[in-house]
Amino acid sequence: MSIRQMKGVALACLLLPAAACAQSAPPSASAITLSGVLDLGLRQVRNAGLGTDRSVVHGASSTSRLVIRGQEDLGSGRSASFFLDSTIVADTGGAGASAPSGQFWDRRATVSLTDRSLGELRLGRDWVPTQLVWSGFDPFSTLGVVSANTFRSTAASRVLGQAFGTAPETQAANPTLRVSNAVEYFLPSGLGGLHGGLIATAGERGTTAAGQTSGRGLRLGWSAGRFMVSAAQFTTRNTRSGQDFVDRSLGASWNFGDAKLSLAQRRWRHGDDRQVNTLLGLTVAAGAGQIRLSWVHADQSGTSAATNGSDATLLGAGYVHPLSKRTTLYGQVARVSNQGGASFAIPGGPAVSASPTAANHFGGRRSTAWEIGLRHDF
Repeated sequence: MSIRQMKGVALACLLLPAAACAQSAPPSASAITLSGVLDLGLRQVRNAGLGTDRSVVHGASSTSRLVIRGQEDLGSGRSASFFLDSTIVADTGGAGASAPSGQFWDRRATVSLTDRSLGELRLGRDWVPTQLVWSGFDPFSTLGVVSANTFRSTAASRVLGQAFGTAPETQAANPTLRVSNAVEYFLPSGLGGLHGGLIATAGERGTTAAGQTSGRGLRLGWSAGRFMVSAAQFTTRNTRSGQDFVDRSLGASWNFGDAKLSLAQRRWRHGDDRQVNTLLGLTVAAGAGQIRLSWVHADQSGTSAATNGSDATLLGAGYVHPLSKRTTLYGQVARVSNQGGASFAIPGGPAVSASPTAANHFGGRRSTAWEIGLRHDF
């Protein structure tokens, strides 16, 4: 396939639906595809004592995004591929993340070489293995008011705040979600249900606040029939204090057919500070749709007296109803209950502070929310 032909295919992908794009590729090359999701909803969040906010939000059931990907068959069981994935801020028309550095392909930007027998080598920006495990066992995929990542807050979590700072940009850039400058290896398929991989990221003399993370990690899992178990670890070297930040996750699930039960745990450690997040999730078929339930508990501990006992619990429930194979309606409700000095809150509500001297101090209070929305896959 010539350079001129490749440009023609790429242009067609930007102008035509995915099906037409697939047909536009010459027979000698695999198709380049364009796909994505638009997810918009209405949200209300009430933070006790501070008021209620209502807003239009995006990505509460599935992240609004634009994906361009392609693969080329190299012969002898080998292939080359690329994957570009960008957040669509559908409620305002924006694109990409606002931090760090206004990334357009903020979710994923990778190129790969794959051998059917040896596995895959991947380079670029990608998910950390611990988030893949944690999100995989959350009935809500860590999205919306019911997200198991509600406790992933550098402002409210002492361990994350000590490791990466509490500025707003560190909330989006701390390496418990994605990392840049990654080199990854993935096991080949066909290993009797065994899956996993290794990852290393180059800090390139940068900071985690700028999305430049120096770290190492791995993931290993096994699935057999209706049962799955998986575990991962990622260690960040370039934290604010110079001490390593260790992120571990593990989980298991059992699919009963009409119901799926999952149990997972995610542990963060930085120096003497700890946070253990425990998740229990249930998905139940209900006619054409699904009922989803979750319980998540955050247990904080450390040398600070204020940290010990500053725990929080999230209760979440939701229902998704497909109108077609591509269009879905959903509704979700959640409540966060803080204990001691904990100040976790559901995103989208009045601003809160963990400082006891602040007017909007939220220690020990409740945050409640609901949202309804429409998702369309294309």
